[in-house]
Amino acid sequence: MTWTPPPAPPPGARAPRPTGAAALRAARLRRRRWWLLGTLPVVLVLLVLGVTLALRAPVASLAKDRYDAGDTEGAASAYGLQRTLNLVEPWKAHYNHGTALARTEDSWSLYDAIRSLDRAYDLAENESPEERCMIQTNLSLTYEIQGDGDMAYADRKAAELALVEEAIAARDAGRSYDEDVLDPYGDGTEPDPDELRQDVQDWYEYAEQEYATAEQIRGWPDCGESEQTPEQQEQDAAARQRLQGKQQQAQDSQPENQGGGDTQEGEGEGSEGDEQSDASGGEGSEGEDQQSQAEREEQQRQEQLEQQGSEARDEQERLEQEYRDLYGDEPGTGTDPGDSSGGGTKNW
Repeated sequence: MTWTPPPAPPPGARAPRPTGAAALRAARLRRRRWWLLGTLPVVLVLLVLGVTLALRAPVASLAKDRYDAGDTEGAASAYGLQRTLNLVEPWKAHYNHGTALARTEDSWSLYDAIRSLDRAYDLAENESPEERCMIQTNLSLTYEIQGDGDMAYADRKAAELALVEEAIAARDAGRSYDEDVLDPYGDGTEPDPDELRQDVQDWYEYAEQEYATAEQIRGWPDCGESEQTPEQQEQDAAARQRLQGKQQQAQDSQPENQGGGDTQEGEGEGSEGDEQSDASGGEGSEGEDQQSQAEREEQQRQEQLEQQGSEARDEQERLEQEYRDLYGDEPGTGTDPGDSSGGGTKNW
């Protein structure tokens, strides 16, 4: 007896639906498949979170060890990893990374440091005034370091300008001079005093703007709202005086502000006449006028600080864009800066 297969279904006919146990088994398989697909994202998130939490402590320890050993660049790189690992207090990773980069005092790393500390300040919006004060202080210090670098560069360019002008004057007077000063590359190209003078002017202006921004940041309310010790208050007051002195030095060093003694003297005489005129109005009026004048001067100074701070930030963005246009990358190390103290919550 031979087995005869069932006849094939006609073309276009549908396969018969499973019934009974087969139908239940197919339904269970479909539900299990959809359940697995639906929970897969949750499983992945929990897995990433677990790995992140497991790596936080080793990475933080590695960063701190590098910082304590004086390897600020290595510490900055390690702290940069915490930006993606620190999901609980993300501002600390940016703060640590920014602080460590600032301690390198590398000109391009300072741009990254400022950006990281700015980001930390934004992320710490709901934190205590003490924690925001730490970020504020280090951000101000970073701008000050940047100003010191620009000031030093301007000083070198000013010294170069003085040598060039002295050599040109000696040559024009028929005296001996250092030919290497007027032909530094040995190709007959003579430095242009006007271009050098403009460079000196620009770099002193950059320094002045950065010092002004640093002072403006010192005036943010967080440190004033925090519980500072008398020593911390003295340090803050000393920092403001120091920044004002550096601003004045950068301003006085600018070529366009030199040699203006006669004008200042004339202005002094005019102001003296005004004081005499005010005095004739009576002692009470004089006291009120002096107080009012002091308030106006302080308001003008604060407005000038805000303007200089805005110009400094614009200049920073311009330089960053120039770097990206030249090298196609972010300035500095490309990672967030680290805590200058080597820990997670200190200032330097």
